[in-house]
Amino acid sequence: MPVITARASRQRRSAALLVAVATGSLALAGCEVASPVSTMIDYAPADGIQLDGPSLDVRDLLVVSHGNGSPAVVSGSLINSGTEPLTVTVSVAGQQLDAEVTVDPGASVRLDGVQPDGSEVDPVTVPALEAPAGQSVEVRLTTGEETLAGNAPVLLPHGPYEQFADQAGGTVAPHPADEGAADH
Repeated sequence: MPVITARASRQRRSAALLVAVATGSLALAGCEVASPVSTMIDYAPADGIQLDGPSLDVRDLLVVSHGNGSPAVVSGSLINSGTEPLTVTVSVAGQQLDAEVTVDPGASVRLDGVQPDGSEVDPVTVPALEAPAGQSVEVRLTTGEETLAGNAPVLLPHGPYEQFADQAGGTVAPHPADEGAADH
């Protein structure tokens, strides 16, 4: 019967540890293949969509309305990454809107009328939007050189968009089951 010394036992433990580390490393590397790093996925961290052009970028583009013929407010930020001022025209669901928005180089402007300093100007509005809330509509933003288009969601004037209720078809009536309901 062979005699096992402490030295041989130590070598086996070291070999077993190396095998375990190698196996664990391979297993963890396999996770990366099956599930890519989520921070590398490009997405819009907001309710609206984002569009990118050569000099005009759009963030959080959405439309606030009850739809079904109600008026609407276009919301989102326009960012001019170019070196010249941009004059932007907007169309929603094929309707060319009267409003023109000017964005200075290196600056941003919000379409909903709220300015960076907190002051307000007239928002970009749609006289009557046929698409109901919960749907999406095509929004086109055009400068002299480029056109960006995307399907923006139509959201009710409720929650963070309640401030647009007057220009977007009125407030949202509470659901009958919510009236008088106790907090849970």
